Amino acid sequence: MAETKQQIDLKVINNEAAALLTPRGDVPATPEIHLRPWIVDPAPSEADVKELHNQRIICGWHSERVPVWQEEIRSGARLIWFIHIQTPEGLSETTGMISLNLSDPVDLSIANLRAPPPNTGDRVEIGSLFVYPKYRRRGIGEAAMLELERKAEEVGAGTITVNTMALGEVLRRYERMGYRQYKRERKYKLEDVLAMGLTEEHCDAAFLEKKVPAVV
Repeated sequence: MAETKQQIDLKVINNEAAALLTPRGDVPATPEIHLRPWIVDPAPSEADVKELHNQRIICGWHSERVPVWQEEIRSGARLIWFIHIQTPEGLSETTGMISLNLSDPVDLSIANLRAPPPNTGDRVEIGSLFVYPKYRRRGIGEAAMLELERKAEEVGAGTITVNTMALGEVLRRYERMGYRQYKRERKYKLEDVLAMGLTEEHCDAAFLEKKVPAVV
């Protein structure tokens, strides 16, 4: 039986939480990362497209989303970066990805920086955070989010938003990073949640925000 869109979304948001919240273990310090922008004009490289397709498959989100992202970048509605670790030998292989959504026509409280007038505002959304499982437990996800907060300031944003499962452990980590919940919604159907082996509390999504500049 084919998965529903909500089941796919649940997989994605589970991966985002794992990328951000997995303990670092014995790693002593936050790694130095490099965000490489995905360039789509005049045309994206075949290697980058293949890399994004692979990440989407691993995290459970249909890879058909990749060409949609290309068009969103071209229209100015989204920015995407590949995550690398800076090492003494140079940049590592790609360890994951992260994006900045500049306009959400469905919910302007999420992102409206590039929304058409009169709905233009100062809100952007950090999303699509993914870190390959072998690179988790190193603080890469949190480091990528902090770097993207700086980039949000650079593009003129005044508020950054994220949305995630409304679970205590997840919310507490975002709160420690300075995010505060501004709304909560029942987002996922109970039958989809149970089919994923999750509990009823996973039905709710929390929407959080943080003012920028995020880093002084």
